[in-house]
Amino acid sequence: MTPGLLTLLIAIPLCGAAAVAAVDTRSERGLRAVGFGAMLLVFLIAAWVWLRFVPGVAGLQFEERVPWVPGMGMTYHLGVDGLSVSLVALVSFLFPIALAASGEQVQDRVKPFVITLLLLEAGLLGTFLAQDLVLFYVFWEAMLIPMYFLIALWGGPGRGPAAIKFFIYTMAGSVLMLLAIIALYLASGRLPGGPTFDLPSLLAHPLGLAGSVETLLFLGFAVAFAIKMPVWPLHTWLPDAYAASPPVVTVLLAGLMAKAGAYGLLRFCLPLFPDASRSFGPLLSGLAVVGILYGGAIAWTQRDMRRLLAYGSMSHMGFILLGIFALDTTALQGSLIQMINHGISTGALFILAGLLLDRTGRARTEEYGGIAAVVPALSAVTLIVVLSSLALPATNGFIGEFLILLGTFQTRPAAAVVATFGVVVAVAYLLGFVGRVFHGPVREELRGLPDLRPREYALLVPLVLVIFWTGLYPQPLLDRSASTVNAVLGRVSGAAASFASPPPRSSPWGVREAGRTDSAYPSSPPSTYSPRGLAVLADGGLGPRPGLSAGHAVGTGPEADSAGSKQPAERLARGTRGVGR
Repeated sequence: MTPGLLTLLIAIPLCGAAAVAAVDTRSERGLRAVGFGAMLLVFLIAAWVWLRFVPGVAGLQFEERVPWVPGMGMTYHLGVDGLSVSLVALVSFLFPIALAASGEQVQDRVKPFVITLLLLEAGLLGTFLAQDLVLFYVFWEAMLIPMYFLIALWGGPGRGPAAIKFFIYTMAGSVLMLLAIIALYLASGRLPGGPTFDLPSLLAHPLGLAGSVETLLFLGFAVAFAIKMPVWPLHTWLPDAYAASPPVVTVLLAGLMAKAGAYGLLRFCLPLFPDASRSFGPLLSGLAVVGILYGGAIAWTQRDMRRLLAYGSMSHMGFILLGIFALDTTALQGSLIQMINHGISTGALFILAGLLLDRTGRARTEEYGGIAAVVPALSAVTLIVVLSSLALPATNGFIGEFLILLGTFQTRPAAAVVATFGVVVAVAYLLGFVGRVFHGPVREELRGLPDLRPREYALLVPLVLVIFWTGLYPQPLLDRSASTVNAVLGRVSGAAASFASPPPRSSPWGVREAGRTDSAYPSSPPSTYSPRGLAVLADGGLGPRPGLSAGHAVGTGPEADSAGSKQPAERLARGTRGVGR
Protein backbone atom coordinates (compact mmCIF):
# COMPACT_ATOMS: atom_id res chain seq x y z
CA MET A 1 0.00 0.00 0.00
CA THR A 2 1.17 3.54 -0.73
CA PRO A 3 0.31 5.50 2.43
CA GLY A 4 -2.04 8.39 1.86
CA LEU A 5 -2.57 7.76 -1.87
CA LEU A 6 -6.36 7.87 -1.66
CA THR A 7 -6.18 10.90 0.59
CA LEU A 8 -4.17 12.62 -2.14
CA LEU A 9 -7.02 12.01 -4.59
CA ILE A 10 -9.29 14.06 -2.33
CA ALA A 11 -6.72 16.60 -1.14
CA ILE A 12 -5.37 17.62 -4.57
CA PRO A 13 -8.68 19.09 -5.81
CA LEU A 14 -9.05 20.96 -2.51
CA CYS A 15 -5.50 22.33 -2.77
CA GLY A 16 -6.17 23.12 -6.41
CA ALA A 17 -9.23 25.12 -5.41
CA ALA A 18 -7.11 27.09 -2.94
CA ALA A 19 -4.51 27.69 -5.65
CA VAL A 20 -7.14 28.92 -8.10
CA ALA A 21 -8.43 31.31 -5.43
CA ALA A 22 -4.96 32.87 -5.31
CA VAL A 23 -4.79 33.49 -9.07
CA ASP A 24 -5.69 36.91 -10.46
CA THR A 25 -9.35 36.94 -11.46
CA ARG A 26 -8.51 38.68 -14.73
CA SER A 27 -6.28 35.80 -15.86
CA GLU A 28 -8.91 33.44 -17.24
CA ARG A 29 -6.32 31.27 -18.94
CA GLY A 30 -4.32 30.99 -15.72
CA LEU A 31 -7.41 30.05 -13.72
CA ARG A 32 -8.31 27.27 -16.10
CA ALA A 33 -4.70 26.08 -16.35
CA VAL A 34 -4.31 25.72 -12.59
CA GLY A 35 -7.63 23.89 -12.28
CA PHE A 36 -6.84 21.64 -15.23
CA GLY A 37 -3.41 20.86 -13.81
CA ALA A 38 -4.92 19.74 -10.49
CA MET A 39 -7.49 17.57 -12.27
CA LEU A 40 -4.85 16.05 -14.53
CA LEU A 41 -2.72 15.12 -11.50
CA VAL A 42 -5.75 13.46 -9.91
CA PHE A 43 -6.30 11.51 -13.12
CA LEU A 44 -2.71 10.26 -13.18
CA ILE A 45 -2.93 9.04 -9.57
CA ALA A 46 -6.32 7.41 -10.16
CA ALA A 47 -4.99 5.70 -13.29
CA TRP A 48 -2.03 4.36 -11.29
CA VAL A 49 -4.39 3.04 -8.62
CA TRP A 50 -6.53 1.37 -11.29
CA LEU A 51 -3.53 -0.24 -12.96
CA ARG A 52 -2.03 -1.43 -9.66
CA PHE A 53 -5.34 -2.78 -8.35
CA VAL A 54 -5.06 -6.55 -7.87
CA PRO A 55 -7.93 -8.42 -9.54
CA GLY A 56 -9.36 -11.44 -7.78
CA VAL A 57 -9.52 -9.76 -4.36
CA ALA A 58 -12.88 -9.03 -2.77
CA GLY A 59 -11.43 -6.89 0.01
CA LEU A 60 -10.30 -3.30 0.20
CA GLN A 61 -7.02 -2.22 -1.34
CA PHE A 62 -4.93 0.93 -0.84
CA GLU A 63 -6.70 1.11 2.49
CA GLU A 64 -6.25 4.03 4.90
CA ARG A 65 -7.71 3.94 8.39
CA VAL A 66 -7.16 6.58 11.08
CA PRO A 67 -9.25 7.12 14.25
CA TRP A 68 -11.42 10.18 13.76
CA VAL A 69 -13.79 10.35 16.74
CA PRO A 70 -12.97 7.07 18.51
CA GLY A 71 -15.47 7.60 21.30
CA MET A 72 -18.29 7.70 18.74
CA GLY A 73 -16.99 4.87 16.55
CA MET A 74 -16.04 7.22 13.68
CA THR A 75 -12.96 6.53 11.58
CA TYR A 76 -11.29 8.22 8.66
CA HIS A 77 -11.44 5.09 6.55
CA LEU A 78 -10.77 5.05 2.81
CA GLY A 79 -10.36 2.14 0.44
CA VAL A 80 -11.17 0.87 -3.03
CA ASP A 81 -12.48 -2.49 -4.15
CA GLY A 82 -14.10 -3.91 -7.24
CA LEU A 83 -17.19 -1.74 -6.82
CA SER A 84 -15.36 1.58 -6.67
CA VAL A 85 -11.96 1.42 -8.35
CA SER A 86 -13.27 1.93 -11.91
CA LEU A 87 -15.73 4.62 -10.78
CA VAL A 88 -12.86 6.57 -9.20
CA ALA A 89 -11.04 6.35 -12.53
CA LEU A 90 -14.19 7.55 -14.35
CA VAL A 91 -14.51 10.61 -12.09
CA SER A 92 -10.89 11.57 -12.61
CA PHE A 93 -11.23 11.06 -16.39
CA LEU A 94 -14.35 13.16 -16.97
CA PHE A 95 -13.54 16.21 -14.85
CA PRO A 96 -10.61 17.58 -16.89
CA ILE A 97 -12.60 16.97 -20.08
CA ALA A 98 -15.57 18.89 -18.66
CA LEU A 99 -13.37 21.81 -17.60
CA ALA A 100 -11.68 21.93 -21.00
CA ALA A 101 -15.09 21.88 -22.72
CA SER A 102 -16.39 24.81 -20.68
CA GLY A 103 -14.44 27.54 -22.47
CA GLU A 104 -17.32 28.73 -24.66
CA GLN A 105 -20.11 27.99 -22.19
CA VAL A 106 -18.71 29.63 -19.06
CA GLN A 107 -17.09 33.03 -19.61
CA ASP A 108 -18.36 34.91 -16.56
CA ARG A 109 -17.19 34.30 -13.00
CA VAL A 110 -14.54 31.85 -14.20
CA LYS A 111 -12.67 31.74 -10.89
CA PRO A 112 -15.63 30.58 -8.76
CA PHE A 113 -16.63 28.17 -11.54
CA VAL A 114 -13.25 26.41 -11.52
CA ILE A 115 -13.18 26.37 -7.71
CA THR A 116 -16.67 24.88 -7.58
CA LEU A 117 -15.72 22.16 -10.08
CA LEU A 118 -12.71 21.19 -7.97
CA LEU A 119 -14.81 21.04 -4.80
CA LEU A 120 -17.33 18.85 -6.59
CA GLU A 121 -14.57 16.52 -7.76
CA ALA A 122 -13.29 16.15 -4.20
CA GLY A 123 -16.81 15.35 -2.97
CA LEU A 124 -17.42 12.73 -5.65
CA LEU A 125 -14.08 11.02 -5.10
CA GLY A 126 -14.67 10.96 -1.35
CA THR A 127 -18.09 9.40 -1.90
CA PHE A 128 -16.58 6.49 -3.81
CA LEU A 129 -13.65 6.06 -1.40
CA ALA A 130 -15.27 6.42 2.06
CA GLN A 131 -15.70 3.26 4.14
CA ASP A 132 -17.19 4.96 7.22
CA LEU A 133 -20.89 5.86 7.18
CA VAL A 134 -20.43 9.36 8.63
CA LEU A 135 -17.50 10.07 6.31
CA PHE A 136 -19.58 8.85 3.37
CA TYR A 137 -22.45 11.12 4.41
CA VAL A 138 -20.11 14.12 4.66
CA PHE A 139 -18.86 13.58 1.12
CA TRP A 140 -22.39 12.79 -0.11
CA GLU A 141 -23.56 16.18 1.11
CA ALA A 142 -20.36 17.83 -0.14
CA MET A 143 -21.49 16.92 -3.68
CA LEU A 144 -24.82 18.67 -3.24
CA ILE A 145 -23.65 22.21 -2.49
CA PRO A 146 -21.27 22.67 -5.47
CA MET A 147 -23.78 21.19 -7.90
CA TYR A 148 -26.51 23.51 -6.61
CA PHE A 149 -24.32 26.55 -7.34
CA LEU A 150 -23.22 25.21 -10.73
CA ILE A 151 -26.88 25.05 -11.77
CA ALA A 152 -28.04 28.24 -10.05
CA LEU A 153 -25.16 30.53 -11.08
CA TRP A 154 -24.12 29.28 -14.52
CA GLY A 155 -27.33 27.74 -15.83
CA GLY A 156 -29.68 29.09 -18.45
CA PRO A 157 -33.32 30.22 -18.24
CA GLY A 158 -35.15 28.55 -15.38
CA ARG A 159 -31.93 27.81 -13.51
CA GLY A 160 -33.22 29.16 -10.17
CA PRO A 161 -36.30 26.92 -9.82
CA ALA A 162 -34.38 23.96 -11.29
CA ALA A 163 -31.57 24.35 -8.74
CA ILE A 164 -34.03 24.65 -5.85
CA LYS A 165 -35.97 21.57 -6.94
CA PHE A 166 -32.72 19.61 -7.27
CA PHE A 167 -31.65 20.75 -3.80
CA ILE A 168 -34.98 19.94 -2.13
CA TYR A 169 -35.24 16.47 -3.65
CA THR A 170 -31.70 15.43 -2.84
CA MET A 171 -31.77 16.97 0.63
CA ALA A 172 -35.00 15.13 1.45
CA GLY A 173 -33.34 11.86 0.52
CA SER A 174 -30.24 12.78 2.50
CA VAL A 175 -32.29 13.36 5.65
CA LEU A 176 -33.81 9.89 5.36
CA MET A 177 -30.37 8.38 4.90
CA LEU A 178 -29.01 10.27 7.91
CA LEU A 179 -31.79 8.90 10.10
CA ALA A 180 -31.06 5.40 8.83
CA ILE A 181 -27.32 5.85 9.55
CA ILE A 182 -28.05 6.92 13.13
CA ALA A 183 -30.42 3.98 13.65
CA LEU A 184 -27.84 1.58 12.21
CA TYR A 185 -25.21 2.98 14.58
CA LEU A 186 -27.48 2.41 17.57
CA ALA A 187 -28.26 -1.11 16.40
CA SER A 188 -24.54 -1.87 16.17
CA GLY A 189 -24.15 -1.41 19.92
CA ARG A 190 -24.41 -5.17 20.42
CA LEU A 191 -21.38 -5.80 18.21
CA PRO A 192 -17.95 -6.58 19.70
CA GLY A 193 -16.20 -3.29 20.31
CA GLY A 194 -19.39 -1.32 20.73
CA PRO A 195 -21.35 0.85 18.29
CA THR A 196 -19.53 1.91 15.13
CA PHE A 197 -20.01 3.71 11.83
CA ASP A 198 -17.24 1.70 10.15
CA LEU A 199 -18.70 -0.27 7.24
CA PRO A 200 -16.38 -3.32 7.32
CA SER A 201 -16.97 -3.61 11.07
CA LEU A 202 -20.73 -3.51 10.54
CA LEU A 203 -20.43 -6.27 7.94
CA ALA A 204 -18.11 -8.43 10.04
CA HIS A 205 -20.87 -9.63 12.39
CA PRO A 206 -24.63 -10.17 12.02
CA LEU A 207 -26.56 -7.10 13.13
CA GLY A 208 -29.60 -9.14 14.13
CA LEU A 209 -32.07 -6.59 12.82
CA ALA A 210 -35.77 -7.40 13.04
CA GLY A 211 -37.49 -7.68 9.68
CA SER A 212 -39.46 -4.45 10.03
CA VAL A 213 -36.39 -2.55 11.24
CA GLU A 214 -34.28 -3.81 8.35
CA THR A 215 -37.02 -2.78 5.94
CA LEU A 216 -37.16 0.77 7.30
CA LEU A 217 -33.38 1.16 7.24
CA PHE A 218 -33.21 -0.22 3.72
CA LEU A 219 -35.82 2.29 2.57
CA GLY A 220 -33.96 5.15 4.25
CA PHE A 221 -30.85 4.41 2.21
CA ALA A 222 -32.60 3.27 -0.97
CA VAL A 223 -34.82 6.35 -1.36
CA ALA A 224 -31.80 8.66 -1.09
CA PHE A 225 -29.95 6.68 -3.72
CA ALA A 226 -33.02 6.34 -5.95
CA ILE A 227 -33.49 10.13 -6.01
CA LYS A 228 -29.89 10.63 -7.07
CA MET A 229 -30.00 8.09 -9.92
CA PRO A 230 -32.96 9.00 -10.48
CA VAL A 231 -35.51 6.18 -10.36
CA TRP A 232 -39.08 6.63 -11.58
CA PRO A 233 -41.20 8.18 -9.99
CA LEU A 234 -38.56 10.17 -8.04
CA HIS A 235 -37.16 11.67 -11.24
CA THR A 236 -39.15 14.89 -11.62
CA TRP A 237 -36.19 17.12 -10.69
CA LEU A 238 -34.18 15.69 -13.59
CA PRO A 239 -35.52 17.34 -16.79
CA ASP A 240 -35.44 20.87 -15.39
CA ALA A 241 -31.97 20.48 -13.87
CA TYR A 242 -30.50 18.93 -17.02
CA ALA A 243 -32.10 21.50 -19.31
CA ALA A 244 -31.14 24.51 -17.18
CA SER A 245 -27.53 23.48 -16.53
CA PRO A 246 -24.68 24.32 -18.89
CA PRO A 247 -23.97 21.18 -20.96
CA VAL A 248 -20.56 20.67 -19.29
CA VAL A 249 -22.28 20.65 -15.89
CA THR A 250 -24.82 18.15 -17.17
CA VAL A 251 -21.88 15.93 -18.18
CA LEU A 252 -21.02 15.70 -14.48
CA LEU A 253 -24.62 15.52 -13.29
CA ALA A 254 -25.62 12.68 -15.62
CA GLY A 255 -22.25 11.05 -16.11
CA LEU A 256 -21.07 10.96 -12.48
CA MET A 257 -23.57 12.05 -9.81
CA ALA A 258 -26.20 9.61 -11.05
CA LYS A 259 -23.61 6.83 -10.61
CA ALA A 260 -23.23 7.76 -6.94
CA GLY A 261 -26.83 6.66 -6.40
CA ALA A 262 -26.33 3.30 -8.11
CA TYR A 263 -23.06 2.82 -6.23
CA GLY A 264 -24.81 3.45 -2.92
CA LEU A 265 -27.29 0.66 -3.62
CA LEU A 266 -24.40 -1.73 -4.22
CA ARG A 267 -22.19 -0.53 -1.38
CA PHE A 268 -24.79 -0.25 1.37
CA CYS A 269 -28.24 -1.61 0.57
CA LEU A 270 -27.33 -5.07 -0.72
CA PRO A 271 -24.69 -6.10 1.86
CA LEU A 272 -26.18 -4.38 4.92
CA PHE A 273 -29.81 -5.33 4.30
CA PRO A 274 -29.80 -8.59 2.30
CA ASP A 275 -33.28 -9.76 3.34
CA ALA A 276 -34.84 -6.42 2.43
CA SER A 277 -32.89 -6.37 -0.84
CA ARG A 278 -34.45 -9.68 -1.77
CA SER A 279 -37.90 -8.61 -0.66
CA PHE A 280 -37.82 -5.33 -2.59
CA GLY A 281 -36.02 -6.82 -5.58
CA PRO A 282 -39.16 -7.49 -7.65
CA LEU A 283 -40.58 -4.03 -6.94
CA LEU A 284 -37.36 -2.23 -7.83
CA SER A 285 -36.94 -4.37 -10.93
CA GLY A 286 -40.44 -3.32 -11.94
CA LEU A 287 -39.62 0.35 -11.35
CA ALA A 288 -36.48 -0.12 -13.44
CA VAL A 289 -38.51 -1.46 -16.35
CA VAL A 290 -41.00 1.41 -16.03
CA GLY A 291 -38.12 3.88 -16.01
CA ILE A 292 -36.57 2.30 -19.11
CA LEU A 293 -39.77 2.49 -21.13
CA TYR A 294 -41.13 5.74 -19.69
CA GLY A 295 -37.82 7.59 -20.07
CA GLY A 296 -37.42 6.36 -23.63
CA ALA A 297 -41.00 7.20 -24.59
CA ILE A 298 -40.79 10.74 -23.19
CA ALA A 299 -37.40 11.24 -24.88
CA TRP A 300 -39.03 10.28 -28.17
CA THR A 301 -41.49 13.16 -27.83
CA GLN A 302 -38.89 15.81 -26.93
CA ARG A 303 -37.62 18.38 -29.41
CA ASP A 304 -35.28 20.16 -26.99
CA MET A 305 -32.08 18.15 -27.33
CA ARG A 306 -31.14 18.66 -23.67
CA ARG A 307 -34.44 17.26 -22.43
CA LEU A 308 -34.27 14.46 -24.98
CA LEU A 309 -30.86 13.43 -23.67
CA ALA A 310 -32.02 13.88 -20.06
CA TYR A 311 -34.89 11.43 -20.40
CA GLY A 312 -32.68 9.13 -22.46
CA SER A 313 -30.16 9.13 -19.62
CA MET A 314 -32.92 8.19 -17.18
CA SER A 315 -33.94 5.31 -19.45
CA HIS A 316 -30.40 3.96 -19.59
CA MET A 317 -30.01 4.26 -15.81
CA GLY A 318 -33.04 1.97 -15.57
CA PHE A 319 -30.96 -0.84 -17.06
CA ILE A 320 -28.38 -0.34 -14.31
CA LEU A 321 -31.06 -0.58 -11.62
CA LEU A 322 -32.50 -3.68 -13.29
CA GLY A 323 -29.12 -5.39 -13.25
CA ILE A 324 -28.53 -4.57 -9.58
CA PHE A 325 -31.80 -6.05 -8.36
CA ALA A 326 -31.70 -9.04 -10.66
CA LEU A 327 -29.39 -10.28 -7.86
CA ASP A 328 -27.38 -12.26 -10.35
CA THR A 329 -23.61 -12.19 -10.83
CA THR A 330 -23.78 -11.62 -14.57
CA ALA A 331 -26.37 -8.85 -14.34
CA LEU A 332 -24.52 -7.13 -11.51
CA GLN A 333 -21.28 -7.23 -13.47
CA GLY A 334 -23.20 -5.72 -16.36
CA SER A 335 -24.55 -2.93 -14.16
CA LEU A 336 -21.07 -2.00 -12.95
CA ILE A 337 -19.62 -1.87 -16.44
CA GLN A 338 -22.72 -0.04 -17.69
CA MET A 339 -22.16 2.64 -15.04
CA ILE A 340 -18.80 3.33 -16.68
CA ASN A 341 -20.27 3.12 -20.18
CA HIS A 342 -23.14 5.46 -19.38
CA GLY A 343 -20.75 8.02 -17.93
CA ILE A 344 -18.64 7.96 -21.09
CA SER A 345 -21.39 7.87 -23.72
CA THR A 346 -23.88 10.19 -22.04
CA GLY A 347 -21.08 12.57 -21.12
CA ALA A 348 -19.96 12.62 -24.75
CA LEU A 349 -23.53 13.26 -25.95
CA PHE A 350 -23.91 16.29 -23.68
CA ILE A 351 -20.51 17.62 -24.79
CA LEU A 352 -21.62 17.29 -28.42
CA ALA A 353 -24.92 18.99 -27.61
CA GLY A 354 -22.92 21.78 -26.03
CA LEU A 355 -20.82 22.19 -29.18
CA LEU A 356 -23.98 22.55 -31.25
CA LEU A 357 -25.43 25.08 -28.80
CA ASP A 358 -22.19 27.07 -28.79
CA ARG A 359 -22.22 27.28 -32.59
CA THR A 360 -25.89 28.05 -33.17
CA GLY A 361 -27.58 28.95 -29.88
CA ARG A 362 -30.35 26.52 -30.86
CA ALA A 363 -31.59 23.79 -28.53
CA ARG A 364 -34.55 22.52 -30.56
CA THR A 365 -33.76 19.75 -32.99
CA GLU A 366 -36.22 20.91 -35.67
CA GLU A 367 -34.23 24.14 -36.02
CA TYR A 368 -31.34 22.18 -37.50
CA GLY A 369 -31.24 19.95 -40.57
CA GLY A 370 -28.68 18.66 -43.02
CA ILE A 371 -25.58 19.79 -41.15
CA ALA A 372 -23.78 16.48 -41.79
CA ALA A 373 -22.74 17.99 -45.12
CA VAL A 374 -21.40 21.07 -43.32
CA VAL A 375 -19.69 19.54 -40.26
CA PRO A 376 -18.81 15.96 -41.30
CA ALA A 377 -16.36 15.30 -38.46
CA LEU A 378 -18.81 16.48 -35.78
CA SER A 379 -21.51 14.39 -37.40
CA ALA A 380 -19.32 11.28 -37.51
CA VAL A 381 -18.37 11.53 -33.83
CA THR A 382 -22.01 12.10 -32.88
CA LEU A 383 -23.06 9.00 -34.81
CA ILE A 384 -20.39 6.89 -33.07
CA VAL A 385 -21.52 8.04 -29.64
CA VAL A 386 -25.20 7.52 -30.50
CA LEU A 387 -24.49 3.98 -31.70
CA SER A 388 -22.65 3.26 -28.46
CA SER A 389 -25.74 4.41 -26.56
CA LEU A 390 -27.79 2.06 -28.74
CA ALA A 391 -25.57 -0.86 -27.63
CA LEU A 392 -24.13 -1.56 -31.07
CA PRO A 393 -21.75 -4.56 -30.89
CA ALA A 394 -18.08 -3.53 -30.59
CA THR A 395 -19.06 -0.42 -28.62
CA ASN A 396 -19.14 -0.07 -24.87
CA GLY A 397 -22.92 -0.03 -24.52
CA PHE A 398 -23.32 -3.51 -25.96
CA ILE A 399 -21.37 -5.44 -23.34
CA GLY A 400 -23.12 -3.70 -20.44
CA GLU A 401 -26.69 -4.12 -21.65
CA PHE A 402 -26.00 -7.64 -22.90
CA LEU A 403 -24.74 -8.79 -19.50
CA ILE A 404 -27.61 -7.07 -17.69
CA LEU A 405 -30.25 -8.71 -19.85
CA LEU A 406 -28.46 -12.07 -19.87
CA GLY A 407 -28.28 -12.16 -16.09
CA THR A 408 -31.80 -10.82 -15.58
CA PHE A 409 -33.19 -13.55 -17.84
CA GLN A 410 -31.88 -16.05 -15.27
CA THR A 411 -33.76 -14.58 -12.31
CA ARG A 412 -36.51 -12.26 -13.59
CA PRO A 413 -37.28 -13.33 -17.16
CA ALA A 414 -40.48 -11.31 -17.46
CA ALA A 415 -38.70 -8.09 -16.51
CA ALA A 416 -35.89 -8.88 -18.93
CA VAL A 417 -38.30 -9.46 -21.83
CA VAL A 418 -40.12 -6.18 -21.26
CA ALA A 419 -36.89 -4.24 -20.70
CA THR A 420 -35.57 -5.45 -24.05
CA PHE A 421 -38.15 -3.23 -25.74
CA GLY A 422 -36.33 -0.28 -24.20
CA VAL A 423 -33.58 -0.88 -26.74
CA VAL A 424 -36.14 -0.43 -29.53
CA VAL A 425 -37.41 2.80 -27.99
CA ALA A 426 -33.82 4.07 -27.72
CA VAL A 427 -33.35 3.47 -31.43
CA ALA A 428 -36.43 5.58 -32.12
CA TYR A 429 -35.47 8.67 -30.11
CA LEU A 430 -31.71 8.66 -30.76
CA LEU A 431 -31.86 8.01 -34.49
CA GLY A 432 -34.71 10.50 -34.68
CA PHE A 433 -32.42 13.04 -33.02
CA VAL A 434 -29.64 12.29 -35.53
CA GLY A 435 -32.01 12.47 -38.48
CA ARG A 436 -33.54 15.83 -37.53
CA VAL A 437 -30.22 17.48 -36.74
CA PHE A 438 -27.78 16.06 -39.27
CA HIS A 439 -29.81 14.89 -42.27
CA GLY A 440 -32.30 16.37 -44.70
CA PRO A 441 -31.96 19.63 -46.60
CA VAL A 442 -29.35 22.06 -45.30
CA ARG A 443 -30.69 25.30 -43.83
CA GLU A 444 -29.02 28.25 -45.47
CA GLU A 445 -28.16 29.96 -42.18
CA LEU A 446 -26.28 26.83 -41.05
CA ARG A 447 -23.97 26.50 -44.06
CA GLY A 448 -21.21 28.44 -42.36
CA LEU A 449 -20.95 26.26 -39.23
CA PRO A 450 -17.35 25.40 -38.33
CA ASP A 451 -16.41 21.75 -38.01
CA LEU A 452 -14.46 20.32 -35.08
CA ARG A 453 -11.49 22.39 -33.98
CA PRO A 454 -8.21 20.88 -32.70
CA ARG A 455 -9.17 21.52 -29.07
CA GLU A 456 -12.49 19.76 -29.60
CA TYR A 457 -10.76 16.78 -31.20
CA ALA A 458 -8.63 16.58 -28.05
CA LEU A 459 -11.81 16.42 -25.97
CA LEU A 460 -13.67 13.85 -28.03
CA VAL A 461 -10.98 11.43 -29.23
CA PRO A 462 -10.28 10.04 -25.71
CA LEU A 463 -14.00 9.42 -25.23
CA VAL A 464 -14.28 7.62 -28.57
CA LEU A 465 -11.21 5.50 -27.77
CA VAL A 466 -12.73 4.41 -24.46
CA ILE A 467 -15.99 3.57 -26.22
CA PHE A 468 -14.22 1.10 -28.52
CA TRP A 469 -11.73 -0.16 -25.93
CA THR A 470 -14.51 -1.11 -23.53
CA GLY A 471 -16.61 -2.58 -26.32
CA LEU A 472 -13.81 -4.71 -27.75
CA TYR A 473 -11.93 -5.64 -24.57
CA PRO A 474 -14.02 -5.29 -21.40
CA GLN A 475 -12.13 -8.00 -19.51
CA PRO A 476 -9.94 -5.66 -17.40
CA LEU A 477 -13.07 -4.00 -16.01
CA LEU A 478 -14.75 -7.34 -15.36
CA ASP A 479 -11.63 -8.76 -13.72
CA ARG A 480 -11.50 -5.94 -11.20
CA SER A 481 -15.13 -6.23 -10.12
CA ALA A 482 -15.75 -10.00 -10.23
CA SER A 483 -14.63 -11.01 -6.73
CA THR A 484 -16.36 -8.13 -4.98
CA VAL A 485 -19.57 -8.80 -6.88
CA ASN A 486 -19.38 -12.46 -5.84
CA ALA A 487 -18.87 -11.43 -2.22
CA VAL A 488 -21.80 -9.00 -2.22
CA LEU A 489 -24.14 -11.55 -3.74
CA GLY A 490 -22.78 -14.12 -1.31
CA ARG A 491 -24.28 -12.08 1.52
CA VAL A 492 -27.62 -11.83 -0.26
CA SER A 493 -27.63 -15.55 -1.04
CA GLY A 494 -26.82 -16.26 2.61
CA ALA A 495 -29.97 -14.40 3.55
CA ALA A 496 -31.82 -16.44 0.96
CA ALA A 497 -31.53 -19.51 3.17
CA SER A 498 -34.34 -18.14 5.32
CA PHE A 499 -36.51 -18.24 2.20
CA ALA A 500 -35.66 -21.91 1.61
CA SER A 501 -33.63 -21.09 -1.47
CA PRO A 502 -30.69 -23.39 -2.19
CA PRO A 503 -27.35 -21.87 -1.15
CA PRO A 504 -24.85 -20.99 -3.86
CA ARG A 505 -22.58 -23.85 -4.90
CA SER A 506 -18.99 -23.59 -3.75
CA SER A 507 -16.44 -22.78 -6.38
CA PRO A 508 -14.74 -25.82 -7.92
CA TRP A 509 -11.50 -23.95 -7.28
CA GLY A 510 -12.12 -23.85 -3.53
CA VAL A 511 -12.32 -21.02 -1.04
CA ARG A 512 -9.15 -20.23 0.86
CA GLU A 513 -8.67 -17.92 3.79
CA ALA A 514 -5.29 -16.80 5.05
CA GLY A 515 -5.71 -15.66 8.63
CA ARG A 516 -7.80 -12.64 9.36
CA THR A 517 -9.85 -11.33 6.46
CA ASP A 518 -9.69 -7.70 5.45
CA SER A 519 -12.59 -7.92 3.08
CA ALA A 520 -15.51 -5.59 3.49
CA TYR A 521 -17.66 -8.71 3.07
CA PRO A 522 -15.85 -11.15 5.36
CA SER A 523 -18.57 -13.54 6.38
CA SER A 524 -20.03 -14.33 2.98
CA PRO A 525 -19.11 -17.10 0.57
CA PRO A 526 -18.80 -15.93 -3.02
CA SER A 527 -21.57 -16.63 -5.48
CA THR A 528 -20.25 -18.70 -8.36
CA TYR A 529 -22.32 -18.04 -11.42
CA SER A 530 -20.38 -16.39 -14.19
CA PRO A 531 -21.03 -16.30 -17.93
CA ARG A 532 -18.55 -18.31 -19.91
CA GLY A 533 -15.59 -16.24 -21.03
CA LEU A 534 -16.85 -12.95 -19.59
CA ALA A 535 -16.37 -12.85 -15.82
CA VAL A 536 -13.60 -14.05 -13.58
CA LEU A 537 -14.43 -16.18 -10.57
CA ALA A 538 -11.52 -15.46 -8.33
CA ASP A 539 -10.77 -17.52 -5.27
CA GLY A 540 -11.92 -16.44 -1.84
CA GLY A 541 -8.48 -15.61 -0.47
CA LEU A 542 -9.04 -12.35 1.30
CA GLY A 543 -6.33 -12.31 3.89
CA PRO A 544 -3.02 -10.44 3.83
CA ARG A 545 0.12 -12.14 2.57
CA PRO A 546 3.47 -11.85 4.29
CA GLY A 547 5.30 -8.78 3.11
CA LEU A 548 2.15 -6.86 2.21
CA SER A 549 0.10 -4.52 4.34
CA ALA A 550 -3.28 -5.64 5.52
CA GLY A 551 -4.88 -2.89 3.52
CA HIS A 552 -3.46 -4.32 0.29
CA ALA A 553 -4.54 -7.88 0.92
CA VAL A 554 -4.33 -10.37 -1.89
CA GLY A 555 -5.18 -14.03 -2.13
CA THR A 556 -2.72 -16.79 -1.45
CA GLY A 557 -2.20 -19.80 -3.61
CA PRO A 558 -0.39 -21.00 -6.67
CA GLU A 559 -1.56 -18.07 -8.80
CA ALA A 560 0.27 -15.55 -6.64
CA ASP A 561 3.77 -14.66 -7.70
CA SER A 562 6.73 -13.97 -5.47
CA ALA A 563 6.22 -10.23 -5.60
CA GLY A 564 2.83 -10.55 -3.96
CA SER A 565 0.76 -9.68 -7.02
CA LYS A 566 -1.70 -12.08 -8.56
CA GLN A 567 -2.57 -12.67 -12.18
CA PRO A 568 -6.33 -12.96 -12.67
CA ALA A 569 -7.34 -16.55 -13.26
CA GLU A 570 -9.94 -16.71 -15.98
CA ARG A 571 -12.08 -19.46 -14.54
CA LEU A 572 -15.25 -20.65 -16.11
CA ALA A 573 -17.94 -21.78 -13.69
CA ARG A 574 -20.93 -23.72 -14.86
CA GLY A 575 -24.46 -23.16 -13.65
CA THR A 576 -27.11 -20.49 -14.03
CA ARG A 577 -28.52 -19.99 -10.56
CA GLY A 578 -28.76 -16.42 -9.31
CA VAL A 579 -29.81 -15.46 -5.84
CA GLY A 580 -32.82 -13.46 -6.92
CA ARG A 581 -35.15 -16.26 -7.89
